[in-house]
Amino acid sequence: MIRPRLLYLGVLAGLSGLAAPPALTRALAQVPVIDSTAIGQMLQQLAEARQQYQEAVRQYQQLRQTYAALAQAVNPNQWAQQLEQPLLRDAMPDTTMLPGLLAGISPPSQLGGSLGTLAQQYLSQNQVYLPQGQGVQPTQLRDSANATAEIEAVATRNLQALQSRAAALPQIQVQLNSATTIQQVTAIQARLTAEQNYAQTQTAQAANLQVLATEQQQAQQTAQTEAYRQGLDQGIANECANLARLGAATTGCNP
Repeated sequence: MIRPRLLYLGVLAGLSGLAAPPALTRALAQVPVIDSTAIGQMLQQLAEARQQYQEAVRQYQQLRQTYAALAQAVNPNQWAQQLEQPLLRDAMPDTTMLPGLLAGISPPSQLGGSLGTLAQQYLSQNQVYLPQGQGVQPTQLRDSANATAEIEAVATRNLQALQSRAAALPQIQVQLNSATTIQQVTAIQARLTAEQNYAQTQTAQAANLQVLATEQQQAQQTAQTEAYRQGLDQGIANECANLARLGAATTGCNP
């Protein structure tokens, strides 16, 4: 109540033309003056500072989102997991098995697993008669039947792997439409490239198997011709031996 009273006395003194007492003058000098312009400028500065703060927060949130997107770990194998089976990625048997497989000296049962079952199925379908005996011709016929069935089984399993991969590739490509980050796009593209490489490798393996099968077939034909020639030579040798025992001439018996 003191300050309003001093102001009131100062106004009265001014209206009456009287000089204000020294004490009153000193008291009036101590009364603070309100600067509305300065307050307005301060409020404007506060508003601008608030906007700058909000903009800084927004930029910070964007940076966090960008970092999270860049640092996101994407597993490319989360798509088409059915193709991760070892038999689909490497449908061909080990190369150490190929000599016995192509020659047919190993029966289908020794291949084991689904490959042996499939080879036995082909053997049963193809075979009309099972030759008996241990001679050259029965052995060759049995080996040839085994080889044909086993090659058919390997080619079938390789074809099954290629078909499974061909069916899954469009499913992986569809994922590109729903990719939201660079990492997802890169991971999907990497997975597509990997599966395409598997397909190219299996196609090359199938071509090599065909070449080996063709060569093995020619080798079997050569072996049959050799066996036939062996029989002729053996027959001539026996006849010459009989002629020699009888004391007859053996001209032409020596090779």
